[in-house]
Amino acid sequence: MTIEIALLLSIISVGFGVFSAVSSKMRNDRKDTESEAEEKAGTHTLLMTKLENIADDVKDIKRDYRETNIEVQNLRERVVAVEQSLKSYHKRLDGKTDQ
Repeated sequence: MTIEIALLLSIISVGFGVFSAVSSKMRNDRKDTESEAEEKAGTHTLLMTKLENIADDVKDIKRDYRETNIEVQNLRERVVAVEQSLKSYHKRLDGKTDQ
């Protein structure tokens, strides 16, 4: 009978050990999954923030490009006006030298 009790206690101990190991493994896997999810969420948030900053920078560049194009157009118009004025001045100057 003492052998049967020792065998029974051994079987119960082994069963408890196996149960503890399986339970610990499942808990660790769950924690690992949760930490991976948190890490991915953090990375996702960081990437979204960086993409938003890049989008804002692109918008700023587009706005600056449009403003520069407007300035260039205004300068073209001024150059045309100056060239026409200069032509007119040369015609008047040439007209005075012919006399």
